[in-house]
Amino acid sequence: MSKLLEAVKEASISVACLLDDVAVDKNDILNCELDLNELQKDIEHLQNQITIIENNLEEEAWVMEFY
Repeated sequence: MSKLLEAVKEASISVACLLDDVAVDKNDILNCELDLNELQKDIEHLQNQITIIENNLEEEAWVMEFY
């Protein structure tokens, strides 16, 4: 699987995890059930995957300029 496709799939999973983490109700927030460390981890992973996507798209654009 290409790095680009793998990164897109990973980013999609990260978004799903992030949405699951923030899908809390009022009682969860009042009871401090929201795990900010887990949110940060998901966001950092998502940012890493977006960087991979950007880098691969830049490489493909650069290669296409020469064809």
